[in-house]
Amino acid sequence: MSDKRRPTGFIRTKKTKTKGTRYYAFVVAEGREVSLGAFGSRDTAMRKLRGAEREIERGVFGRGEPTLNEFYESWIEAKSRSLNPSTLRDYSDTFKRHILPTLGDVKLTRLTPTMVQSWIDGLSSKGLGAAATNKSYRYLRNCLNNAVQKDIIDRSPCRGIIVPQSSREVELVILTSDEVAAVLDVAREPERTLVAVLAFAGLRLGEGLGLKWKDIDFDMRCIRVERTWTQYGTWSTPKSQTSRRAVSLAPTLSRLLFDSYEASGRPGPDVVVFSRDGDRPLDFSHFRQTFNKTLQAAGIRHVRIHDLRHFYASNLLAQGASIKWLQQQLGHSSASMTLDVYGHFIPESGDVALAGFDAVLNGSVTLLDSRRKADKKPE
Repeated sequence: MSDKRRPTGFIRTKKTKTKGTRYYAFVVAEGREVSLGAFGSRDTAMRKLRGAEREIERGVFGRGEPTLNEFYESWIEAKSRSLNPSTLRDYSDTFKRHILPTLGDVKLTRLTPTMVQSWIDGLSSKGLGAAATNKSYRYLRNCLNNAVQKDIIDRSPCRGIIVPQSSREVELVILTSDEVAAVLDVAREPERTLVAVLAFAGLRLGEGLGLKWKDIDFDMRCIRVERTWTQYGTWSTPKSQTSRRAVSLAPTLSRLLFDSYEASGRPGPDVVVFSRDGDRPLDFSHFRQTFNKTLQAAGIRHVRIHDLRHFYASNLLAQGASIKWLQQQLGHSSASMTLDVYGHFIPESGDVALAGFDAVLNGSVTLLDSRRKADKKPE
């Protein structure tokens, strides 16, 4: 015998004198009919009905619609299983500082593109930079897309949003070799050698702090980036697959590191290179303070620690390094990214290349002429 149970939901149509045809959506929950309201079109009533049916399937019908704050808590808990600690911390800090204070108490179904746009505009008016504003928006959009996937909302309110443009033409601050030398003259160990690694191998600060002596191969003259130390005081994996890499060592840096290795008493392979006790790397914020004081002591203009990486990249390009090779050394995700950031440091003169090309042409012409003469038959 076939199952004659009533469908979970249905729509009743009623014609009225004042409002025309009205569509009444009902859903059957726990053995009783529950009205979802009257609507002016069948499509609207059907969307409401389908949403209620999905809530019944998930067992959340009638519990009330979640706010962004409530949904975020369950979403970030699930997402924590796929994020490394530093990225998870960044998500959490961004939501708590920039997103939830404004939108946290709003029910997900009540969030509209207008509200999201107003929130974006508010972040900019408070002085938050374009990059941080865009990141906050990406994180919110990621969260709400998951709400759509879970059928909690039909559409994400993150559509048609105008976000501030991040300028791609960022003026890079490049230290001169004399300025780097002056910093190294003033700096003390272990910060001195760390500055050298950042400037002469182009490592990011977290990558440099994460180095252990086993990562420095004096025979192969390379540094292997296998882990990072985060600003939150935790170990983490490199930020991307291309960030896990082997960076070639210039002979000068190799000697500096070997001198440090010898002065430290040839420590074991798992000893942290830049540390007070060999187990825990130097603190992020403390190193920044020390670096700024070192700049002042050396009489050098204020620069960021990350500008040491720019010193490395720009000088290699000036010496003829290829974009592809430099991308691998820096751990960029693509050569186009390296070109976007550092392309203007590539020498623009093509005189040497053109002269070489002309020599090839001359050789080709000579070869072709001699072939013609050899092929020419005597009359």
